[in-house]
Amino acid sequence: MNFRFLKTDISIGYEVAAAISAVLILDSDYRVICCVFAAVLHELGHLLMMRCFHIRVHRVKIGIFDVLIKADSPSRFCQELCVTLGGPAMNLLCAAIFMPFHQNLFYADLALGLFNLLPVMTLDGGRLLYLMLSRRFLPKTCSVILRLTTFVLLLPFFTAGLLMLFRSGYNYSLLAISLYLLAVFFFK
Repeated sequence: MNFRFLKTDISIGYEVAAAISAVLILDSDYRVICCVFAAVLHELGHLLMMRCFHIRVHRVKIGIFDVLIKADSPSRFCQELCVTLGGPAMNLLCAAIFMPFHQNLFYADLALGLFNLLPVMTLDGGRLLYLMLSRRFLPKTCSVILRLTTFVLLLPFFTAGLLMLFRSGYNYSLLAISLYLLAVFFFK
């Protein structure tokens, strides 16, 4: 499904629409919907920062596991830093707002905001680490440090995910996230 909004091409995969439809039907306590809402707020945080700095957004492609934003590059380090932190900041701000009113929205925003600050390649924290390192090192060195940091962090997450699954018998969420991030790490 493709459409244009504020001079930006928006593309939403049909699998996203199918997944959201299934969640609406099957999610009786609205926890998954709260997570989807937190993810939407997260991306809006990035887009809002781009808008504040007058960075033109050309295309937003929404998939099941990620949102790709194609935009002009920020012209200064400070702008890139603010755009990178816009998503987690939005989640943490919303967590503070939702805390007294809605527990599921509070936990979803808090978890997503903090999780995205981990210094892992595909997360905002990884981008933040790369930006900080790029002020002192060459891009190749920054990439090596980021890859090493990602690998060192994901191994304990993967191990904890396995332990959680074996102990609970059903909780595979941390394992699934770790496997996804490891797959991106190895195949990117």
